[in-house]
Amino acid sequence: MRVSPALAISVAVLTACAASAPGTSAGAATSGSPYGAESAGARAAMAAVTDIREVVNQLPEEVWLSKGEDQSVIWVEPSSRATDSMWIPWVGNEGEMGKSIAVHRHYRVLYWIFQDYWSTTNQVRYSTTNSYRTSAPVPGNSTGGGRKRLSIRSDGTPFMENAS
Repeated sequence: MRVSPALAISVAVLTACAASAPGTSAGAATSGSPYGAESAGARAAMAAVTDIREVVNQLPEEVWLSKGEDQSVIWVEPSSRATDSMWIPWVGNEGEMGKSIAVHRHYRVLYWIFQDYWSTTNQVRYSTTNSYRTSAPVPGNSTGGGRKRLSIRSDGTPFMENAS
């Protein structure tokens, strides 16, 4: 499912309005925050979409990406690249990890990739254990949203950079 830019902006505006409603505190910790320090105002600022436009597979085996949110798949032949479009899902807690993009090799998952809902820099993160709390930033240029190239390096680790 693709979300139009107009819908994403509408959601951000509605969230911002709810955060500034009487009886709410813009500086109060939000209940969904795993860290307990994010404000409702910071949550409303999350609107940047990160779109994987190219996947570079540096492994000698086929890899594929499958997104739990909508079951879309990108297949990449050994030592090659694929161009497509896959939006990275926002994940804000352990219970939402099923929406993540799983990167597969040899019919097992190498790691799960997602965009951190609570990050003000729209950080893309990954986890080798399917855990939000123990995830780490994807190395490279994995902030700011926009079009990205995801490389599966020869050692199997992810790397991200801006794509045109």
